[in-house]
Amino acid sequence: MTYRDVLLISDGSGWSRHCYDYLTRNFASVDWCAWDYRTPFPRSFDHWTGCDLLLSFKSDFIIPVAMLEKVRGPALNFHPSVPQYRGIGGYHYALREGLQEFGATCHHINAAIDAGPIVKVSRFDIHVDETVESLSARTAAVALGQFYWIVDILTRGQDLPRAAETWGERLYTRAMLAAEPVG
Repeated sequence: MTYRDVLLISDGSGWSRHCYDYLTRNFASVDWCAWDYRTPFPRSFDHWTGCDLLLSFKSDFIIPVAMLEKVRGPALNFHPSVPQYRGIGGYHYALREGLQEFGATCHHINAAIDAGPIVKVSRFDIHVDETVESLSARTAAVALGQFYWIVDILTRGQDLPRAAETWGERLYTRAMLAAEPVG
């Protein structure tokens, strides 16, 4: 499939700017919606006509099913956590639980949050003096590498792989993170 119209939904970080810049070098038409939690959402998708490829990078925006139905090709999320931590706060929980490794997960987006088929999980060791901030930055770098890798696969017209990994059962929410502060 040729991807003419690409939509990137992300946070407003420099990591996301790298994603947008990479997309503009690889696709003719790229729309970018950058949004950070606790700020007004910058646009409405009520009258959106769809796209060929939707990529969500480090975004807290939950993509409605009605929107997913307008995506003609893949809809992929780059989740800054390993699959056992669906939702929000993976960095915090990984450090609190003493995990030895962490990572980023690329997956297909479906109606459930962080539950679609997994394309790739990229893991790295957690340092003994790791903080939430350092783990967040290292994970963003790994997710960016995944992003480049996936875009390269798509621009070559190749099929996306499917990882033999599964999601954790628990969905971690912002309310849970606020109720049980960690790290």
